[in-house]
Amino acid sequence: MITVLVLCALSAVLLVFTYTLGMYLESAGTAEHPAGDGDGFSVVFLVPCLNEERVIAGTLRALPRGPVLVVDDGSDDGTAEVVRRVAGPRVRLLRRELPNARQGKGRALNHALRRLAENLEDLPGGDADRVLVCLMDADGRLDPRGLDNALPYFADPRVGAVQMGVRIGNRGQSLLARMQDMEFVVYTWMFQRTRTGIGSAGLGGNGQIMRLSALLDLGDDPWSPSLTEDLDLGVRMVLAGWRTVCVPDATVSQQGLVSTRALARQRSRWYQGHLQALRLVPSVVERASGRMAADLLNVLLSPLLIFVGAFMTLSLVASLVGVAFSPLAREQLIQPVPIASWYALTFGAAYLFGPLYARITGDMGRLRGLCYGHLFIVYNLIWLVAAWRGLWRAARGRRVWMKTERLADPSPEHA
Repeated sequence: MITVLVLCALSAVLLVFTYTLGMYLESAGTAEHPAGDGDGFSVVFLVPCLNEERVIAGTLRALPRGPVLVVDDGSDDGTAEVVRRVAGPRVRLLRRELPNARQGKGRALNHALRRLAENLEDLPGGDADRVLVCLMDADGRLDPRGLDNALPYFADPRVGAVQMGVRIGNRGQSLLARMQDMEFVVYTWMFQRTRTGIGSAGLGGNGQIMRLSALLDLGDDPWSPSLTEDLDLGVRMVLAGWRTVCVPDATVSQQGLVSTRALARQRSRWYQGHLQALRLVPSVVERASGRMAADLLNVLLSPLLIFVGAFMTLSLVASLVGVAFSPLAREQLIQPVPIASWYALTFGAAYLFGPLYARITGDMGRLRGLCYGHLFIVYNLIWLVAAWRGLWRAARGRRVWMKTERLADPSPEHA
């Protein structure tokens, strides 16, 4: 049994490491450049809220030029009152009341989009191809030059959406928040840059800018009721013929979680949403081909890959049990070569992630970045907990939105 687990783990880890190394090498190549400038586009900020009184004021004050539509999805705290108090003439509050409210973020966004489409002539330009919808979470903070760096990509008429790079504003508050920041930075600079070259960069909600005509192209309800409606939207937009790109130099910061329990809860929602997205696999097989199909299938099948990666952890546990109870196993495994092999397979990616994070952030040396790289490998074990919890919730038919609790008055740093 131990031998089988070790062989499965070896195959899985080698496959994942090879894929990661390939993405790393490809991302180090020439980045995609915008086709023109960002002139002639108008931006509407869309901010969905559910009990966001702790953070919404700072978000509204920090938003740059452009009209703002705040969608209050049935909040029972002081969110609406805070919005009214800080809102200027460009901010409009759209309140949804029970029983129509609290049916998922996607439904709230679809409701807001219909209002925008009905009043398109009131927007600057009035052309769905030139109107951009920037989706902001209630704790989001745009980099001052974020729009300037992102809008030029829409000069390419094939681009339907641009995803900004995400940073954790309170990354200096705790090691857990720092690991979340590293997660977003590594994902953006290694994987999203490569996926941009394919035209299928993932959309992640916060800091997501979409061409209004691309949204309308997906029907009356472009956002699905899925727990990861942003993932669904990105895949379906690509399948509809639009390109999606990520711009690492345009950033948006958000709050990081400082509780392991809260982080596991959030990631279990993401995992359950990925399980719901498996229904898109037949559409990808039917409508996509080549590198595009391979990329989308890799994303959609990532819940299965998490369990494949668990083989390494299981093999380690089995090995430790063998060392504890079997003199023969102890003699075979406690040797320089087996230990070095296990270390290379388990922590080899740390030598890619750590130095990359140190270089991109510029706020630490390579040695510290390498230490963070090793911690990052351990940190990712949270996905195993989230996966089992997400599966349990799915099996029980629980699809209620598990909202992330905000920290009071975060005052996040700008990356």
